Amino acid sequence: MKIKLPENIAAVESYKPGKSVNNVFEGLNLKRTAILSSNENNFGPSPKALEAMTEAMGKVNLYPEPSSVSLRIKLAKRLNTQPENLIIGNGSDGILSTIFKAFFSSGDELISSKGSFVAVNVMTKLNNIPYIQTEMRDGYKFDLDAIAEKINPKTKAIYLCNPNNPTGTIISQNALDNFVKKVPDHILIIVDEAYSEFANSLTDNFPDSTQYNLPNLITLRTFSKAYGLAGVRLGYGIAHEEIVATLLKVKLTFDPSIVAQAAGIGALDDDEFLQKTIANNLNGMRFYKEKFAAMGLKFTPSFGNFVMVDFGTEAAAGQVFEQLLQRGVFVRPLKFFQLPHCLRISIGTPEECELLVEKLEEVMVLINL
Repeated sequence: MKIKLPENIAAVESYKPGKSVNNVFEGLNLKRTAILSSNENNFGPSPKALEAMTEAMGKVNLYPEPSSVSLRIKLAKRLNTQPENLIIGNGSDGILSTIFKAFFSSGDELISSKGSFVAVNVMTKLNNIPYIQTEMRDGYKFDLDAIAEKINPKTKAIYLCNPNNPTGTIISQNALDNFVKKVPDHILIIVDEAYSEFANSLTDNFPDSTQYNLPNLITLRTFSKAYGLAGVRLGYGIAHEEIVATLLKVKLTFDPSIVAQAAGIGALDDDEFLQKTIANNLNGMRFYKEKFAAMGLKFTPSFGNFVMVDFGTEAAAGQVFEQLLQRGVFVRPLKFFQLPHCLRISIGTPEECELLVEKLEEVMVLINL
């Protein structure tokens, strides 16, 4: 291509989601398979969301509500807040992209931790924003003291993924309480709580960052995980009305779609599906921990719907990944997340979790790990 690209765009390594799930097992002639690579809800979508989407399909000749008013009103009641404190977008990463458009200028910097959500790394490069990353503490936890020490006159925002993807670790209530007090009020604190429904069921020590009511904090959440709506792209942010008003200025006018907005409204009425999903995650997490410990694997205690396993070297992690793939189980390598020696394994249905453990036991014996 003869068109010259900006240096920051040319240097970006595109996000790599891995092999397509449509052909990942092609040619292997497998009777049982499990897709455990993307932290999706393997029960499928919320039935009430599916019903709402089906009805909305008859209206796709119409533009959606530009500000998702109906969904914001319903969600505000659920969260005990006001519609003015909510923004809806194409997934929580879509809102994160809007944050970059709205708040960052040339010379601004963002601070976070290594080994966190990979999309932030991509977005900082796309927007030509320096990305300051601190080392993780033992146990793959955020070092909040190190992040606070990196704050400088160029700092525009701090990104905290809680629970963190892909490690599954959390920032505790007390730790977050102390941290937000150290951040000047002209710096935006972005707290990504994509897995909050799971974290709240797994520990009493998970902080709800919406309760701080700080004018410089935005909480990101999603319908992709617990509600099984990853494919329609629907997320939301909770923040001070001035932050929301600013984001609404620059978001794409008709983002998200009429079908996605309907899905969210339906999903919020489906507590039965949500509780089924959370219960399955609790059982799956107990099952993985028990079996992984019995295998002598080094894994990180997780508060999401996945577990990260440390195989020591990139070569060993690669072997395990390939051998599992040949046996019908697709998990996530983490080289792009700066953790090449680890694999992330989602919690699927009970049958999928059992298949993962069965095949992982075979692989551990085969490669003598």
